[in-house]
Amino acid sequence: MNNTENNDNAPRKSVNLHICGGNRTLVDFEQVQAVPTPLPSYRNKPNKRTGEIAVSHQPIPHHDLVIDTRKTLLDNGFEIQDEIHSLARADQHYFGLFAVDHPNRVATDRGCVVGLRNSHDKTFPAGLCAGDAPFVCDNLIFTNTIKLARRHTRNILSDLDFMINRALGKLFGFWHGQDNRVEAYKNFDLSNSHVNDLVIRACKAGALPKSKIIDVVDQWESSDHAEFSDRNMNSLYNAFTEVYKGNLVALPNRSEALHSVLDSEVDFNIENHVEKVLDMEVVEGELVEV
Repeated sequence: MNNTENNDNAPRKSVNLHICGGNRTLVDFEQVQAVPTPLPSYRNKPNKRTGEIAVSHQPIPHHDLVIDTRKTLLDNGFEIQDEIHSLARADQHYFGLFAVDHPNRVATDRGCVVGLRNSHDKTFPAGLCAGDAPFVCDNLIFTNTIKLARRHTRNILSDLDFMINRALGKLFGFWHGQDNRVEAYKNFDLSNSHVNDLVIRACKAGALPKSKIIDVVDQWESSDHAEFSDRNMNSLYNAFTEVYKGNLVALPNRSEALHSVLDSEVDFNIENHVEKVLDMEVVEGELVEV
C-alpha cells in the first residue's frame, strides 16, 4: 500500500473560490452583518375570512442565511474550507460561496461548493444551490440536482432552517451524481466539428449568450488549463465554465441548460445517479417540493 496516497491525515484540497464582475464588492462577514434589513410590507386589503392584513414581503437579514447555512453544515459533519461574501446594488443583493468537504467523501479532482443568495429589493428569492469546481481552477458550475428558492413571504424565517437542512441533506447524492457525470464526459471524445455543433445547440438552449460563442470555442481550442487539453466532453464542459466566470446571477440557469445539452449527447441521466432531484418552491404560502 502507498502510505502517501492513502494517508487519511493528509490535507484535503479546497476549491479556489472566486466571485467577480456584476458590480459586486467582496466583503467580510462583519460587513454582511452590518447591512440593515428593510421592514416587511403588507397587502392593501385584509383577509376576508380573518380580517388580518397579511405580509406581502418579508425580507430576511443576509447574515441569517449565512449563519443558518454555516451551522447546518457543521452540525452535519461538513468541513467549511473557505467562504467568501459579496454585496451589490447598494447592499440590496447578497451572494456567498462556501467550499465544503466531508470526511466520508471519496477523493476526487473536484470540490463541492454551496452557493447562497438573498435580496432585499424583491429581485429574487432567498436561494441555495450546490455546485462544484475543479481544484485546478475556479470554474464554478451549479447543478439542478439541489436548487432551493424561498420567496420573501410570511413564515420565511421559520421555513429557512427546514429549507437548508433538506438541501444539504442531498449533498452526498449530488457529489455522487456529479462525479459520474464528469466521468461520462471524460469518456466521450469530440471532434472540432462536433464541438461547433454543441456550442450552437447550447446557445439556443440558453446556456450561453451569442456574444460568448467565440470565447467558448477559443477555450476549447486553447484552454487556459493544461488539464483540459484532452479532446473530450469534459474539456468542452470546462471551456464553458471558464467563460461563465463573473455572472453568479445567471450561472444556475445557464448551468442547468448546459447540463441538459451535454447530458443528452452522452446519454447521461443525473436522476439515475442521485436519490432524487430536489427542487422546492413556495406554493400558496407553503414550502413544497415541485
